[in-house]
Amino acid sequence: MRSLSLFIAVTITCLSFTRCNEKKESTAIVPGYNKAELTSLIPVMERAYDSADIGGFKTPEPAGIKKVFRSKVSPLMNRFDVWNTPDNKAVIAIRGSIVDPGGLSFTAAFYSPMVPATGKIKLSETKTFEYKLAELAGSAVHLGMLLGLAHISDELVSQIKEQYGKGVRDFILLGHSQGSGIGFLATSYIRYLQKDGKLPADFRLKTYLIAAPKTGNLQYAYDYQKINSGGWAMAVNNVLDWVPCIGITLQTAVDFPKISPFYDMKGFMASINFPAGPKFDATYNRYLAAGPVMTNEMLGIIHENIYPKVMKVMPGYVEPALLGTFDFERSGDQVPLFPDAEYYKVFPQDTVHFQAWENHSVYPYYLLVKSNY
Repeated sequence: MRSLSLFIAVTITCLSFTRCNEKKESTAIVPGYNKAELTSLIPVMERAYDSADIGGFKTPEPAGIKKVFRSKVSPLMNRFDVWNTPDNKAVIAIRGSIVDPGGLSFTAAFYSPMVPATGKIKLSETKTFEYKLAELAGSAVHLGMLLGLAHISDELVSQIKEQYGKGVRDFILLGHSQGSGIGFLATSYIRYLQKDGKLPADFRLKTYLIAAPKTGNLQYAYDYQKINSGGWAMAVNNVLDWVPCIGITLQTAVDFPKISPFYDMKGFMASINFPAGPKFDATYNRYLAAGPVMTNEMLGIIHENIYPKVMKVMPGYVEPALLGTFDFERSGDQVPLFPDAEYYKVFPQDTVHFQAWENHSVYPYYLLVKSNY
């Protein structure tokens, strides 16, 4: 009788309090910008860095969330962490640029020619990365960010599968700085793996990319918006931050759709009763010629200064065909953050005595997320 009483007591305790042998329930993520959600996650994003990378952590310790994985560091210094929340979500945080002795982290950022958003890249003698980041014809992406994704892609997919196998159906992807640039491409990569049946289709993915550079052209931005429609992918930028203004952008006549006035501008001007002046031909021809010249000069600078660093750490790498365009555009649902008086007390914007990262590092974003919206 005593044994029976003990069994009943233990059973009641399990059912009433601990829910023994039952998987954690997940509160499904919902689309749209959520101030409280992002505020709680920015400390996680900051800790994707080492403390020494950023002069010490300045945001509070992450509360109620546990880091369960850190990827290896890629040849271009990229890595990501995975955290689990108490309500059974997985948070993926991709580290941004750091100052490393070899300048390799910034090599990825500066290696900015565009390549097609779908294709293959030979990373080494033994590894080729096959990727699909867009379906819209003409979509193109930043090559350095693409290499960043390529090197973390195996572990990224493996971690998603592992978390899914543990019952996780809600993923939040975070990025900061270069991590946001890679984050755009990682979001696209995951979406198309789901669409093509290479990852389960029934998990939800929400993306917050802060201090996000431009990572693709207009066609890529259109495609990104389509596959994340409904508020699933936010780009959160401090209006004082310079990094969202890059990659450095050149828009030339060849970047417009094939059906546009730029291929017969003089005829178009005449058709709208706006006849060209006597210097039109010479001026417009200079404009048409300037684009390819500037593009080629930028490619020359990249191949002289950046490409050798890539080859040094990626022996066997074969550079894919470049598209000869630097027409970068913003992607995602834009969430601008506006400084208030308190922000200016901390960061006074002294244009003589300033620190280049003062509006870009994780901490100012933490302050702005708390004070906006």
